[in-house]
Amino acid sequence: MFAELGSTPYNIMLLFHVLLMVVAFAPAWLTPVLVRQVAGGDTAAADALEVSVLRYSVGALAVAGLLGFGLAGLSKPAGSDEPLYSLSQTWLLVAVLLWLILLAVNFFVTRPAIKAFRDGDAKAKGAISAGTGVSHLILVASLYLMIWKPGV
Repeated sequence: MFAELGSTPYNIMLLFHVLLMVVAFAPAWLTPVLVRQVAGGDTAAADALEVSVLRYSVGALAVAGLLGFGLAGLSKPAGSDEPLYSLSQTWLLVAVLLWLILLAVNFFVTRPAIKAFRDGDAKAKGAISAGTGVSHLILVASLYLMIWKPGV
């Protein structure tokens, strides 16, 4: 076994999981401001929007979710052979589904919309707003699941 629940390796993985989630969701709070600036013709804001969402957010979200799987697998309390958390628990299964939905929204909705908006397509602003709204909702739902772990 690589680590147990509460061990230093487990806590380091947890730290990176949380840190990457902060990096993943931070652009969702910045996006509305940048979209307004891009609509006003600010090309630097267009570059910042593309970099923050497409380069940092999507990658951090993917890695943070994978670390979440690792945390579930390493959640064995000392002296136990069974992990404390598993995908058979509804809260964790819902969290994984929300993660997959958010990856899909970012990759198939927000990502192309940002590129189109950056290239001058004003209609893409609606898709960016929708993707950002979904991100905010999923953040709140995920935080609820991760903090209270309903059903455990």
